[in-house]
Amino acid sequence: MAYDDKTIMTDMLSTQKFIASNYNNYAGECATKASKAKLMKILAEEHDIQFKIFENMQSKGWYEVTPAPVDKVNQAVQTHISSATNIKNSKPTAKKAERKKK
Repeated sequence: MAYDDKTIMTDMLSTQKFIASNYNNYAGECATKASKAKLMKILAEEHDIQFKIFENMQSKGWYEVTPAPVDKVNQAVQTHISSATNIKNSKPTAKKAERKKK
């Protein structure tokens, strides 16, 4: 069975998304800074490959992107800023406070 270019490119993009997702998970679980740095470099390379495939597909009209409304983007940004601020300002748990005393 022969596949057309669009089907092949769609499969390539799905594969790159899968690979990048796995490297992201692995980078989050590294035991050393050196291994994390190496995986982060590989992750960046995988994202670059994924983006090149996406750009190619988009240029051929095989991957349409609908721009998000500005108000929705701003709302998402504010939600994430608020969440990050809440985490940063949260009080340490009893165990963390106890460890700091020692």
